[in-house]
Amino acid sequence: MKRFLKHTLLITLLCTSMTLFAAGSPEKAPVANAAADYPSKPIQVILPVGAGGDTDLNARLFSRYMEKELGKSFAIVNTSGGGGTIGMQKVLDAPADGYTVLFYHGEAMIPKIAGMVDYGLEAFDMVGVCLLDDTTVLATHPGMPFKNIPEFVAYAKAHPGDVEFGMMTGGYPHLVGIVLEDVAGIDLNLVDVGANAAKTVALKGRKTQVINTQYGLTLDYFKSGDFVVLGLTSKNRNPLFPDVPTTTEQGLPLEFNKFFFYAMPKGTPKPIIDKFSAAMKRVVENPEYQAEAAKYFVTPTYLNPEDSTKLAEDTYQYFAQYQNLIRGTSK
Repeated sequence: MKRFLKHTLLITLLCTSMTLFAAGSPEKAPVANAAADYPSKPIQVILPVGAGGDTDLNARLFSRYMEKELGKSFAIVNTSGGGGTIGMQKVLDAPADGYTVLFYHGEAMIPKIAGMVDYGLEAFDMVGVCLLDDTTVLATHPGMPFKNIPEFVAYAKAHPGDVEFGMMTGGYPHLVGIVLEDVAGIDLNLVDVGANAAKTVALKGRKTQVINTQYGLTLDYFKSGDFVVLGLTSKNRNPLFPDVPTTTEQGLPLEFNKFFFYAMPKGTPKPIIDKFSAAMKRVVENPEYQAEAAKYFVTPTYLNPEDSTKLAEDTYQYFAQYQNLIRGTSK
């Protein structure tokens, strides 16, 4: 009897093990097939900025083509505030299922450097870079007594603390402002006037005096004479608008380029990330999209998740060298 019970127990355990092996782990089985039906519903794209800026413009244009590739609508949600941290946190708190994604640029790393939050892009799963923007220019309005970089630097040195630089605390413009002060050896009045759209309004209304902006975003203001371009913050002139001199050739070596990316909550299944990233690559290679992007002087560029992560890490190290300067001016 004991031998019978022993054999019965062994057979039961063996059958149970075979059943579990055949079925697979309840956690791993869905992951293996995660991308099979993805996406099966609309995708929410979180922008940590308000409407009207270059992030908003680039997100809406690129997402329109992504909808065609993935066959589902992309709902653009502007969630501004906190130097981008409110929107980023919204993505971090979302389910890691590929239906809530972040669209942003390198500014995502500044709040951590500024001491506003304790996380950066390492808290997300990078999906890919889709766009490079080498169009950051310094601009002023025609009422100021300088029209180029040498005149600007000379005036700022003669009037320390008087020239108002419009920026957003803890954001990309904040970094531009403090590096500008450091490299030029000047003292500016860094004033938080808001993100890109707000900066544009402030400069046009002469509520601030100098800003950094994306050339394509404010091109109409340069053409109308409402804005004066001081220089492109790059080593070399942009071939898409070669008449604009760089700050470097005018004696002020600055280089501020943006990379735009998609990211998902940490732990999103790799098959979903790979499927979304592959769609990004197809959009970047689409001649129709390339033609539309050229209107804003930006460069469609695809980097896969691994290369995007490396770029983010390298960029963070570059930004981090200014941590003390940024934290000293964060108010």
